[in-house]
Amino acid sequence: MITEKENSPGYKTDLATLTIQEAGTAREKQLDETHYVLGRGSDCGILLADDNVSRHHAKLEFDGSAWIITDLDSTDGTFVNGTPVSTLALKHMDVIQLGSAVLIISAPHRPGEAKAWNDEETPGNAGFDFESLQRIIRRLEENISKVFKGKPEIVRNLIVCLMADGHLLLEDVPGVGKSLLAQTLAKSVQGRYKRIQFTPDMLPSDITGMNIYDDVKKDFRFLPGPIFGNVILADEINRTTPRTQSSLLECMSESAVTIDGRRHVLPKPFFVIATQNPGDYQGTYPLPEPQLDRFLMRLSIGYPSPETEKEILDSQMTGSVLSRISYVVRSNDVLRCQALVRQVTVSDAIKEYIIAIADATRRHEALVNGISPRATLALMRACQSLAAYSGRNYVTPQDVHSMLGPVFGHRLSLRLKARAQMQSVEKLLGKIAGSIKLKNEDRL
Repeated sequence: MITEKENSPGYKTDLATLTIQEAGTAREKQLDETHYVLGRGSDCGILLADDNVSRHHAKLEFDGSAWIITDLDSTDGTFVNGTPVSTLALKHMDVIQLGSAVLIISAPHRPGEAKAWNDEETPGNAGFDFESLQRIIRRLEENISKVFKGKPEIVRNLIVCLMADGHLLLEDVPGVGKSLLAQTLAKSVQGRYKRIQFTPDMLPSDITGMNIYDDVKKDFRFLPGPIFGNVILADEINRTTPRTQSSLLECMSESAVTIDGRRHVLPKPFFVIATQNPGDYQGTYPLPEPQLDRFLMRLSIGYPSPETEKEILDSQMTGSVLSRISYVVRSNDVLRCQALVRQVTVSDAIKEYIIAIADATRRHEALVNGISPRATLALMRACQSLAAYSGRNYVTPQDVHSMLGPVFGHRLSLRLKARAQMQSVEKLLGKIAGSIKLKNEDRL
């Protein structure tokens, strides 16, 4: 018997398909029915093998014009485009994540069919509020500080960058703890950790993966590279060639890689921590500006104080302190935090302040280039995350001042005359920000 939905316009004329990525494999499922249950249970219409997926995790329903996904009170939650949802009307190329399984929907529809949010389609962050966010941040901070000592501002900015859903560049001399900091965060978050040690002979496929010929199946299959993880340590990124460096561009900006014309979506959360040696070290290839722009922040750790160094020696007399910690946050909790951070209020006055600073850099005679709109957006995201870190649901001018150096510093270059006068980008940004009068400043 043909149901009313099956008889509705558009049904089965252009069938939607679901591309399912899990455990390094990809398969396509044609959605030729109106209802599917997704999960590990043998009775599910779309069966997923991931252990973090509930037996009946979510359901997909076609309502005559769009596919609706609904979370079935799963343990780990359902995420669409990195945001937790309870019920949502899906659009073409939306990315669904259940556990570590990634599903991309291809849903052809006529213009105007895609639904907007309504009362029945709400984010699935119920029970997760700013108090929960604060607890998670404090757990992370405490756990990381057990290993990485004496630099609380670096730990703060690392967490701020993670919660802002950005990527981090650590630039400093060897041996000050860049890789240790990345490993500590990765161990503190229950996610898949991958390390890429960059060398001059690396190829892009060593990072993204490649298609290999399966002699048994007489066909090619995709072998995912180390970029398919949640926390990626890109160690000594400037020791490899620009060709290999550029392979990270799509990964970092779109959370996806394209191999032989086929797009593979990376799991969320996706956080790249890249380390690099200073440019005057031998065997380094400076990162091009487009690659630098993909990093939300650049941080420099610096040498520890004598007291901190003594504490480091004491803590590691009997072995690595990294082996004494475990995870304190689940990877899906990071996604919930990121979704909550995006709800932090940014007033029009703060937005105008950020734009005014960016505009001033574009006209400043000491700078080779100015700040792009992508960078102003990055600054706003970082300020939202810093406000949430500080226990506020609104951004202040001090948040903007605190984030200027880490967010804008690596995106600007000084002219030769300014460098000769011993100026720095960070000092120049401070002068620019201080020279701009805020509207309604007394009320901010």
